Parts: sequence; C-alpha cells; structure tokens
Amino acid sequence: MMNNPNPSNSKKRLNGGLPSDVVQDGIALRLRELYSNIENEGIPDNLLHLLEKLDEAERAQSGAQTPEV
Repeated sequence: MMNNPNPSNSKKRLNGGLPSDVVQDGIALRLRELYSNIENEGIPDNLLHLLEKLDEAERAQSGAQTPEV
C-alpha cells in the first residue's frame, strides 16, 4: 500500500524540512531586526547638508516665482 500524503492535511515543507510557516516567521523576525537597526541609525551629516541645500533652493525658487492667477 502506497502512502500518498494529503497536501491539505500536512504543512508545506521547505528544503531544510522545516514547515514553511516556521521559515516565514524566521524571515519576518530577521527583517524586523534589520529594519530596526537601520531605523536607529543616525542620518549622515553629508545627507543632512544636501537636504538643507535642497530646502534653500526650493525656498529661493518659490520666492522668485510669481503666483499664477
């Protein structure tokens, strides 16, 4: 008699033999950790300087334009 497992009754398994939901939970955890680390990093000074220059350019441009009626 051949065993033919019913896919609807068993969890899908990936290469390591782990259920796919366990693998997905692990991936989600690592992504949250990575995002948290990036989120907690400071903004580099050169990027802040560029953003300030962009703000200045936008202010200068909006001051030079006449409002459209």
